[in-house]
Amino acid sequence: MSKIKTACAGAAAFAGRHKKAVIALALLVVAAAAAAFLLRGRFVRPVSLPAAGGSYVRTVTLQKGTLEDSISATGTVQSSDVSNVTTDLKYTVKTVNVQVGDSVEEGDVICTLDTSELEESIRKLQESLADAKAEAQKQYEKAQASLTEAEENVKSTYDDMKEAEDERDSAKSAYETAAAAVKSYQAEVDAANADLLTKLNARQAALNAYTAAGGTVDENGDPVTSATSEAASTAADLSALADALVKANGEYKSAEQTLKTAEANLQTAQSASNYTALSSAYNQAQTAYEQAKTTYENAIKTSETAEESRDTALENYNKAGESDELEELQSQLEKCTLKAETSGKVTAVNATVGSAIDGAAATIQDTDSLKISITIAEYDIDSVSEGMHAVITSDVIDGEINGTLTQISPTASGGGSSSSTFSAEVTVDDENSGLLIGTNAKVQIIQSTTEDVFTVPLDAIEEKEDGTSVIYVQSGEENGEPVFEEVQVVVGATNDYYAEVSGVDLEEGMIVRASASLEEATEEVTTPSDMMMGGGGVVIAAPADGGGAMLSGGGGGNMGGGRPGMGG
Repeated sequence: MSKIKTACAGAAAFAGRHKKAVIALALLVVAAAAAAFLLRGRFVRPVSLPAAGGSYVRTVTLQKGTLEDSISATGTVQSSDVSNVTTDLKYTVKTVNVQVGDSVEEGDVICTLDTSELEESIRKLQESLADAKAEAQKQYEKAQASLTEAEENVKSTYDDMKEAEDERDSAKSAYETAAAAVKSYQAEVDAANADLLTKLNARQAALNAYTAAGGTVDENGDPVTSATSEAASTAADLSALADALVKANGEYKSAEQTLKTAEANLQTAQSASNYTALSSAYNQAQTAYEQAKTTYENAIKTSETAEESRDTALENYNKAGESDELEELQSQLEKCTLKAETSGKVTAVNATVGSAIDGAAATIQDTDSLKISITIAEYDIDSVSEGMHAVITSDVIDGEINGTLTQISPTASGGGSSSSTFSAEVTVDDENSGLLIGTNAKVQIIQSTTEDVFTVPLDAIEEKEDGTSVIYVQSGEENGEPVFEEVQVVVGATNDYYAEVSGVDLEEGMIVRASASLEEATEEVTTPSDMMMGGGGVVIAAPADGGGAMLSGGGGGNMGGGRPGMGG
């Protein structure tokens, strides 16, 4: 029962980790692979079998080594740095400067296009732009001359305005002196005018009262005594009103005389100070200044308009030599020389002289910077991460080279009735690896590494009912058959095929049965012709680091496994 439990436990662990085929079938495949590997090993150990055949027990030699847990994948070697030399121009190819296999540096010319038609279009457009620029220059020079003239006019009219301003200020000063000399006389005239107006209003009021009472006046406005009069009271009232009118007329005439005297005095003062002439001169000077100022302001506006015209003409001149079409054509001309954007080897050339380029003119790949494109099953994706070490092998190289898992797609592909997979990339770390772009390579992604430990095949371990684990170590022979005894061990790290074991009774060089089940560890050999013959006996090859290989016609001996580190 314990042997069956051990076998089932190994199968469950293997299937649980990678969901592969039934353990028995897997063991047969491993056995076949191990046999092929042994035949390619680094030393051989000849063993004789009876001509009629026999049996042997598969064993491994207990040795310390490295246990690696890994995931296997197969992918295609690609360049990590690929660039295509492309163009969207439809001109035909004039020259092709490279061929497949050439090494190029960034900036090297790959091919050139026929630019004769393009250059002719550029020449015609440049001539047209040159004519437009010459005309724009004429307009600019004309506008600049107008501006110069306008600026000179501004200066001239400014000088005229300042001269008129000086004359106005001088006339004003003389006028203000004369005005000061006649100021008191003018005040007397103003006062006499005000008094005369008052006396006039009083006279008019007296006149209105008198005539309203029935009195009459002569041509001078004086009252006239009537030959007949009415009642004494009425006569007395009219007489009083007549007296008031006479008084008002007298006061008005007196005020009138005062005004005449004041005006005469003012006129005398004005004549003495030349006030009238100076006032007229000042008014004329003020008018002349206002006209000069208006002329100057108009000259400024004209100059500003001329400056705007000049600036517009200058802008037109500067733009006359520019053209979006010309820039586009010149840009196309530069692009007609197709250059390498990266360094590397030319792996494809699709440019043909005389034909337009459709797609990439050439493909350049850096053969010194390689990667392996692989896929990782969905049940393994949680156990890997970017940065993990990888071991790469390929039929085109001998041995192993180092790599690093550098990229894992965040999304899966596939699914449905089959398991999904995740795209990933492994970067080749070793320089001059010998890998060739496009070839297949096998990748072992190392999940964990345990150094300097004893390792045995998973099937060599049996788990007892009490939970302890044992392996079977050869202690001798009985009747030509090997005898094995249990040795208790502690199981440590494991991979798909091997497990780390430790224990106080373990010693390097012990012969351990490859399967805890003696029946499963026993192999039948029906005919020696099925084996490699050498020196008259069967020769089983075994790697130096994986244990020996010994066959016995009587069923004794041992057979070493492959590298303990070989996982996934």
